[in-house]
Amino acid sequence: MKKRAKLFSIGEISRHTGASIRSLRYYEKLKILEPAYIDPDSDYRYYSYNQTNLIGIIMCCVDLDIPLKKLCTYIDKSEEIDLIRLLRHGKEIAQKKLKKLQNGLKFIEDFEQEIKMADKYHKGQEIYSRELPEKKFYTKPYKQSFEDADLSELVKPFLNIEFMEENPYEFSEYGYMCEYSPSGIQRYAFIELPKHIAKEGTKIIPAGAYMCRHGEVNQIEQAPNIFREYLEGKTSFLAIESEIFTGKYKMDKPLYEMRVIALH
Repeated sequence: MKKRAKLFSIGEISRHTGASIRSLRYYEKLKILEPAYIDPDSDYRYYSYNQTNLIGIIMCCVDLDIPLKKLCTYIDKSEEIDLIRLLRHGKEIAQKKLKKLQNGLKFIEDFEQEIKMADKYHKGQEIYSRELPEKKFYTKPYKQSFEDADLSELVKPFLNIEFMEENPYEFSEYGYMCEYSPSGIQRYAFIELPKHIAKEGTKIIPAGAYMCRHGEVNQIEQAPNIFREYLEGKTSFLAIESEIFTGKYKMDKPLYEMRVIALH
């Protein structure tokens, strides 16, 4: 009776830690947290106060998706818990999850910024000027006209490139690109690369003031005519067309932004 008086019932420890009674019984079944005392007559479970911190560690491991059965590997035959090794393992997983969450948050913020920009410049068939930073595009040559090209088919070769595995939340522009010069037209499908990625087939797209126009269909082959006034007297220029996302996005009818810039 004296021993039990210093302990807490399973209901009390459940309310104090937030761990359900069912969870506490499961921890006991796995032998990762056994009660400090079991009443032989009533079979009631009792816990000591210092076990609340252990319960906190277990709950943290659950939140970090560490399998509870794996916790048994940190308990030796004498029922001693290697807390340092367990906490280091938990810290490593927490840091990975934190990085993933930070990348996800940045992706949301970048996506939101792109939507705001698209909404700001969405003026139907009007041509407008837009300042854009330097970008890095990973390209695949395309020998035919883009007139009847399917963008979803063109970007398929990019789906399994390794940088996507590194950070699946990276916001990447993708679409069509034409390089016009006196010697002819070079056509490419492209996807934007993070700045730290180096890959064969990469093209640096210059920063500057681009002339742009929105449209509901692929019109990149018409760029010389659409931007005739701006391109007058210019023999070398770059035309880019990519899908953009507006605040009200139609899944079956995406919007495109076409932009051109003269090359020196």
